[in-house]
Amino acid sequence: MAEDERFPGVDLRVERCRIGVGVEIGCGSVIVADELVLGDGARVGTDCDLRSAHLELAAGAQVGDRGRLLVADRLLVGAGSRLDTDASAVCRSLDIGAGSYIGQRWQVGAGATMEEHSTVTVGDNCQIAPDVVFNATETIEIGSGVGISAHVAVFTHGYHSGHTVRDGHTAAFAGVVVGDGVWLGFRATLLPGVEVGEGTVVAATATVTRTLPPGVLAAGVPATVKRALAPQPLDGRGRRRAVDALLESWLRRLDYKGLAVRRAGQVWQVRDGSSGAWRVQPAGPVGPCEVVVGSERGQAVFVFEEPLAVRGELDMLGHDLRDFCRRATWMFPYATNSTGVVPERFARLLG
Repeated sequence: MAEDERFPGVDLRVERCRIGVGVEIGCGSVIVADELVLGDGARVGTDCDLRSAHLELAAGAQVGDRGRLLVADRLLVGAGSRLDTDASAVCRSLDIGAGSYIGQRWQVGAGATMEEHSTVTVGDNCQIAPDVVFNATETIEIGSGVGISAHVAVFTHGYHSGHTVRDGHTAAFAGVVVGDGVWLGFRATLLPGVEVGEGTVVAATATVTRTLPPGVLAAGVPATVKRALAPQPLDGRGRRRAVDALLESWLRRLDYKGLAVRRAGQVWQVRDGSSGAWRVQPAGPVGPCEVVVGSERGQAVFVFEEPLAVRGELDMLGHDLRDFCRRATWMFPYATNSTGVVPERFARLLG
């Protein structure tokens, strides 16, 4: 099909498709696939070009404006995951899990990525900052709960035509594996064939040339193990103190964003510039460690016990709290990615 009355200004060249309710495809986008699956609430931005034999966005998944994804066999974006604007990918297969966020200008390419082993897997609940490059000539496997800072580069091949094998030099072609819960710091570089063990932290600007064990801090060029990581989980009292401090910081941020914040006993009252009004009820000294964000339209409950959970539907303020929590490493699962309220001093310039 080339025209679909549901999506004016969109070029759909699809043999078979299943499209859920509430799907949005921005004007000027082109989608080419043998099979297209768009789950409920999936969104493709404007001026995108998405091409794959099997192209699937699960419920609530998003591809931001000007996405350019050429994936030969299978392109899968899991439920609630979001690729921000100007994503670019060329590879054989690209599989992104649920609840992950990939920042602006993500690039999968930077080399011969139409090859047999050019496959990329990103797990669930990952956070990838802007301007990250995956050179995926060989397989790249990113685990779940991984954090990747801005300007990180992952390479699976390396050679130079002026340094030939016949003259005794080497050419590297090998996949990269990053375990669950890893944190790759700003401008870290991973070279072909390395594995980074579960829970390891790679410091900013480090260059990983050899496999790293799980649960360590590594730094330097080349990266070496500096020490083992031995974090101590918070007990109940420590968790409540941490949640109290988190809420105080968030409420101060709301005031900066132009919302009116006022305390009334144990409850905080929040109002925006129109008709929006909320109450924020922090956890008391006893009972479950929960925070209630309520309005006349309903309420959402943030459960700060393990496993972290949100009960109810998030509105504007609930999404702002979830986004604030994410940046403080409290990763609350939800059907879609959350974004914060734009500060009023910025919003008036963008209106």
